[in-house]
Amino acid sequence: MFHKRTVLCCVGFVVAGTRFSFAQKALDQRFEKIVFGCYTEDIRDFEEFAIRAKVSGATHINLSNEDLPWARWEYDTENDPYPSWVCSNMGLLKVATPQALKTYLPQDYAERVLAILEARCRVLRKHGLKAALRTFEPQMLPEKVYVDHPLWRGPRVDQPSRSRLARWAPDVDNPAVLQLYGESLSILLKHCPEIELLSLTTNDSGTGLSWSGGLYSGSSGNTFNKNRRMDQRILDFFSSLQEAAQLMGGSLQIDIVSTREEFPERIAAQLPGGMAIENREGPDGRPFKCEVGFLMDYYQAFYPVQGIPDPVQFLQDLQAANKSGAKRLFVLLGDRFNKELYFDLYDQFNLSPANDALSQLLLLRNIARNKIGEGAAGDLLDVWLALHEARKPLCHAENGGHVFYLGSVQQRWLTRPFVPFPEELKPEDQDYFRKYQFQARTEAHANDLADLQASRVYAGWSGKFFMSKLMSSVRASVSQARRSVANLLKTPLSPQQNRELQLLDRRLQALTLLCVNAENAISYQAQMDRLTTLKCQPEFRPEAGTPSSWDRNLILETARKEIDNTAMLLQLLESSEENLFDLAPSKETEDIRRLGPDFKEQLRTKLRIMNEHWLDYNRIFTTPNR
Repeated sequence: MFHKRTVLCCVGFVVAGTRFSFAQKALDQRFEKIVFGCYTEDIRDFEEFAIRAKVSGATHINLSNEDLPWARWEYDTENDPYPSWVCSNMGLLKVATPQALKTYLPQDYAERVLAILEARCRVLRKHGLKAALRTFEPQMLPEKVYVDHPLWRGPRVDQPSRSRLARWAPDVDNPAVLQLYGESLSILLKHCPEIELLSLTTNDSGTGLSWSGGLYSGSSGNTFNKNRRMDQRILDFFSSLQEAAQLMGGSLQIDIVSTREEFPERIAAQLPGGMAIENREGPDGRPFKCEVGFLMDYYQAFYPVQGIPDPVQFLQDLQAANKSGAKRLFVLLGDRFNKELYFDLYDQFNLSPANDALSQLLLLRNIARNKIGEGAAGDLLDVWLALHEARKPLCHAENGGHVFYLGSVQQRWLTRPFVPFPEELKPEDQDYFRKYQFQARTEAHANDLADLQASRVYAGWSGKFFMSKLMSSVRASVSQARRSVANLLKTPLSPQQNRELQLLDRRLQALTLLCVNAENAISYQAQMDRLTTLKCQPEFRPEAGTPSSWDRNLILETARKEIDNTAMLLQLLESSEENLFDLAPSKETEDIRRLGPDFKEQLRTKLRIMNEHWLDYNRIFTTPNR
């Protein structure tokens, strides 16, 4: 059933039925519900994960890890990028569609997703497990819904600086809309009666509650309900869902993960037990749940490079969970490439909680010893510690997403050419990257390398300096990790161990090149901004002996540095049979949030374009005449 692992993976577990001797200790005793979640490729992969999670004490398995089919039909307006933040998200109405909405929402998509959820629940039923579901509500609906049903229109839910079209969520103050949600949940539970936990995200990614202060476009909704209290609005919404569950013979506990409401504790105080907002369960505000890990790859700081573990952070999350006082534990293995390592960490912590720094180091070293032997355990531990240090500065600089996700992927720093006049690129030299930028404003904004999610956090000379310091710190820690990997490769290893370590080293090389690309992008744009301010004009006839200026030398060196870095990345990718980066499986599924399967060809195109435009700098600078 399970693949054998050695380096950075679990060495084994006792089969289901015998359970670990410590199965009723520590975390199992502390939490009433333990939910495990991980990206899975197919139903067989899902079942293997569920079996393995049950061995570690799971009571529930998360059904929706953004590994479900994306609702690409939501890209309904040309050049509007905003649906990229919505189409990947589970939504009750668009998956378990009530009768009144079926003519507006593609039912082939709904049936496909519902069939996957139903198959997963059959697996859970077979193994005596229950289900948790994560969804985004109330989620935007097509405009035609509101044309035909004007009073269903609720708040505006797009982010106006990232959208070319106003998007609207249904109004949960409207009794007819609450009936839609009740019907939807009834349909879902008919197919998936195992669902007992429902976690919602709202006021983000195309969702919103009427008259919430956390909406991107500002507080809005049906004006007849403007003065309704938010606690009553949420209570009625939750109650309609819970009542539908009860009519289906089940029970449902519901929480809203994030609303950006100013005083969520006041709302929680008006909710009964089994309902929560921003991890405050009513009515006394105690923690509703505690999460360990992250849901998907792109929540990790190193994305789009994949498969780089961070067991140190995972262990620290477990420690926080153990002290949280919550009744529900969510263990989310977004790094699916190292899931057995995290299972191993969880099991060892469950046996003997490591609640201080020394205990955590000893636990990690013990796991390292089990994986690679006593003599090499110290080097493997050093790898993990260095990777944790590499991650920390990136997390401190997080701004609505990690910098690599926002820049390297969503602004296509990796594949777009750095040229002085990007507005003059031919359509065929622009289309391969421009349509995948998360950019909804002007062409000038789109040409700006420092424009990330409609802000310029890293812009200018200070941004250039900050990015240089940030990336230097990350690269230093990655270099330390690679030195420890090199030491491990000098020790006696099995062929499998050697392959695993070689792959990790290539991933770390890719991460280093990712850092250089980010630094180059911000540096290049800062220099272009400076040159625009200076209004540089080349001399028509430079005197003999005229040298190259400082500005010219710097930007040409930055451009060449990016060319060389791209060539090095291309060479690295061609040397590996494994995908070092997360890539879409097909050209049709390439997206703003995911690099394409022709990644290497796009890098070659970037090199060609940058070299073809090398002489464009002569239009800015005086040509040296020495």
